[in-house]
Amino acid sequence: MNRVNISYIGDKPTISQNGIYFNHSKPDKYIYLQATTHILHILDEIEEHHKKSIESFDLSKKFSDSAILDTLYKFSPDFNRYYKKNIDIYERKIKSEEEEVSLNNGLSELEREILENNYHLMFNYRIQRAKNKLAYEEMINGAVKMVKEKKISLVRSIFTREFFHVLQSIKTTIEREKNSPRISLKFIESKDKEMEIELKIEFLKSLKI
Repeated sequence: MNRVNISYIGDKPTISQNGIYFNHSKPDKYIYLQATTHILHILDEIEEHHKKSIESFDLSKKFSDSAILDTLYKFSPDFNRYYKKNIDIYERKIKSEEEEVSLNNGLSELEREILENNYHLMFNYRIQRAKNKLAYEEMINGAVKMVKEKKISLVRSIFTREFFHVLQSIKTTIEREKNSPRISLKFIESKDKEMEIELKIEFLKSLKI
């Protein structure tokens, strides 16, 4: 199986017999892949220097889609297997929604036809969004794994919507785990510099006997 393709597609669609609408509060996960790639790269470098904190990012660097995928597959060599399993589930979900249209007695024949066409029009759109989301989630899993393995205690960055979302995802993923460390995400304001965001993780120290 070849590498999955990623590309920006757009906000989450709401599909009905009245049209197709886009929820701007549910953006395409593709927009967060740059920030996620930055974090994975700097986490990867920490092993050499034995640091436990990250306090700066070179946000001027932009990664191509190919470089983002290189990063994804480096930290998740079995991503294709993870992708295949989950995209198959999502495709079945979409097809099930399409099949349910014909069973909806509350719609006229014309409305059913319009709704079926709208689902058909948005099939590839929704699949691409799912591809981007799966890539994002697996990169977050890779970041969480390194944070735990290397006992990273602090991640700080200039505030951007993208970095905040990524750090929030890391925080949420860690908190879901059993016996998770204490973790907080906060804003840091200063008159002298731009607003920052700070993720702090407090791992329990091993007891020495």
